[in-house]
Amino acid sequence: MTGRMGSGSIWRRGFSPPPLIPYLVAGDPDLETTADYLKMAAKKGVFAVELGIPFSDPTADGPVIQAASQRALRHETALESILGWLSGISPENLPSLYLMTYFNLFHHMGVERFCREAQRSGRIAGVVIPDLSFEDGAIYRPVFRAYGINLVGFVSPTTSPARARKIVRESRGFVYYVGLMGTTGSALTLTDETRRIVRDLRQWTSLPVCVGFGISSGAIASEILEFADGVIVGSRLVQDERDPDRWKKTFEEFVSSAGKGKG
Repeated sequence: MTGRMGSGSIWRRGFSPPPLIPYLVAGDPDLETTADYLKMAAKKGVFAVELGIPFSDPTADGPVIQAASQRALRHETALESILGWLSGISPENLPSLYLMTYFNLFHHMGVERFCREAQRSGRIAGVVIPDLSFEDGAIYRPVFRAYGINLVGFVSPTTSPARARKIVRESRGFVYYVGLMGTTGSALTLTDETRRIVRDLRQWTSLPVCVGFGISSGAIASEILEFADGVIVGSRLVQDERDPDRWKKTFEEFVSSAGKGKG
């Protein structure tokens, strides 16, 4: 099985590509460089890329991603603009894409209009919306599903088992386990509790369970992949986005570590 996902497709376990989801801020340092990074990710066959759409008040993001978002806002990086920009990139040069941003941007554009445009583009597998709660998402999940757009569910260390079961049942694409509380950029320390929660989540769903927040090194990524299906790397890659050579080096180190972690 390849790592590519068309719009609305679902991962299954037992895949062979690097179990890595790199996070990029669209437009940092510019859209041309972002396109180059997406092409590199597609060439490596990673499961997917989380493409962050800059937002002026990113409540879940730490200083690294906040700074990158401020730089990116100088370019044409509105949600609708990014959809149009992606439509101009050959599908062969794109990995499976999950757009990550805050609900206000979807609300401003209109959820159904976004879904319609995303489906038409054929470039979007799903969305990651950190400030849309499971309960508030109930009225929007049918809309995303109608257009074949995966809405990823979040589970955190403080989520009760009963609520976590509901979230993973309704999640599409993959399950995002937030490895630590707070904003992105802090370092994750793995505990037996983390391993236990991820193990439970994997028993409750056939979707891949991927761990994000605080993945600061290839060593941590490899350790996570001993018990999780995938790893999401954000701030560590974003801090190198302005230097393509450094970004490529860091990205390839994570690809290598991810491959070892599932070996």
